[in-house]
Amino acid sequence: MDQLSRFVTRNARTIEFVTLALAAAGVYAAFTMPTSVFPQTDFPRVVVLVDSGVMPADQMMATITRPIEEAMNDIPGVASIRSATSRGSAE
Repeated sequence: MDQLSRFVTRNARTIEFVTLALAAAGVYAAFTMPTSVFPQTDFPRVVVLVDSGVMPADQMMATITRPIEEAMNDIPGVASIRSATSRGSAE
């Protein structure tokens, strides 16, 4: 450990230069890399989980599940909505 401290102290400028050079190379690569290298990110679904303690299922349906379903139906491009409601939770 003592040797590492001495090495870092003696070569502080070199370590700073190498760190900055690697950071600059990373920024350059991030902006010049073609987008075809990245995978397709098409997420066809969204999952909404709601936890409401011990609220009865019929109350969960009326106060939480249905309003969320109605709001999700207003989003353009939504093909279908499925929900499951139980005591204290909805999905």
